[in-house]
Amino acid sequence: MGKINFAFYSMIFLASIAIADKPTAEEENLYNECDKGNGKYSSCTKLIEILSKKCDGGDMIGCSDLGYILGPKLGMREASITPYGKSCKAGIAESCFALGTQDIGLRGNIKKAVMNYTIACEKYSERLEEERIFKLKSCALKVALENCLRDEEEHDPVKCALEAFKEITDKYNANSTKE
Repeated sequence: MGKINFAFYSMIFLASIAIADKPTAEEENLYNECDKGNGKYSSCTKLIEILSKKCDGGDMIGCSDLGYILGPKLGMREASITPYGKSCKAGIAESCFALGTQDIGLRGNIKKAVMNYTIACEKYSERLEEERIFKLKSCALKVALENCLRDEEEHDPVKCALEAFKEITDKYNANSTKE
């Protein structure tokens, strides 16, 4: 799931730049230094500080970006849940998708994943091809996970959810690379 998540979360951050107020030159610089690795952990730390202030101030795209930097970038997945949760409650589809992914892989909470994928399915627009694909993935995951929960007497719902996630992600990734 690592490569898939990296591509997804990179898309989140870049999409949020387009949606939100234009980031400052400092934020773009910090993101690039943090993103490229370059041994610039201090850039990640400074970026977290800036995004935390934005998130605390009610900037839900800032919360989504903070979740991305904490989770996929720095591997602090548990710490990313709070900002992702805050922005998902505000209807940021990317955050809801990210939470659904963590609900499956990190927490094994399939019922919560269904809720988050439901919101993502409803909130993703179809104006860009990438958003359309994530909308389709979210809707497909919602249905697949509901089926996993329906059969929990006979099957492990977490194992079923992990298999469904892989199958659906592979399907949509293969389709998006053909187009």
